[in-house]
Amino acid sequence: MAYFHFIWKSHRSFLLFSMVFVSLFQFLILKIVTTFDYSAVIKFMLQQLPDDVQSMLGEGFLSLLTVNGAAAFGLNHPLVLVILSIGAIMIPSRHIAGEAETGTLELVLSFPVKRTRLLLNLYLSGVVFLFLTIFFAVCASLLSIHIFHQLTTALAVKMALIGCNLWLLTVFIMSLTTLISSFEKEGNRVGIRAAGIMLVFYLLYYLSTLWKALEFTRPFNIFTYYQPEKLMSGQRSFLLNGGVLSVLILLCLFAGMIQFNHRDIPG
Repeated sequence: MAYFHFIWKSHRSFLLFSMVFVSLFQFLILKIVTTFDYSAVIKFMLQQLPDDVQSMLGEGFLSLLTVNGAAAFGLNHPLVLVILSIGAIMIPSRHIAGEAETGTLELVLSFPVKRTRLLLNLYLSGVVFLFLTIFFAVCASLLSIHIFHQLTTALAVKMALIGCNLWLLTVFIMSLTTLISSFEKEGNRVGIRAAGIMLVFYLLYYLSTLWKALEFTRPFNIFTYYQPEKLMSGQRSFLLNGGVLSVLILLCLFAGMIQFNHRDIPG
């Protein structure tokens, strides 16, 4: 608990900002959609576009104007993904590679504490912080729906599944960063590499939806296994998404632990 408290104090400002911003963002998105009806205006605008553009945007874009669609979209907004990814990358990059760079990690490991235990405490702290941020965001969405629309049990269950799926995605990002950190000794370099990998995955996923030549990359892209709009509509299996992400999480964490236990400090 002492180490957990240390991690919290080190990142308290950003973590509190993340919880407040993401939660407020979800609340406002649902308030706007449930208060104003833009569907007629958007349908008219879509009718003025070329047929190819209509087929690409039509149903998927209009679904965002429904309560269910907006609830799913809010947890898939680029701003939300960026903020959660920063938290997932920041914790392991700072406290593994970053502290190896400054010599703090060498001092910590001079005490009678096993490397595996230290790494797991750090990892579990990050897992808890990510869970709390997403939990508050889901609660804010449900509260907004309850106040401005009508909250049903089915919708609450779907939002919970989407929240769990998002949590697994961010935990995978943290696991991958942990693996990269176990090889590196500069925190900034780890952060840049992890963020770059996520950006490539993100851009490649959306390019594959527009360009058929890249469709073969989808099964190998992590964002294929987080599609909240399809989870909301029942077109995607939560068990499939969660299973793939869980396996990737365990592989990265296991490989990171092995490397961390065998690396020289400073590395």
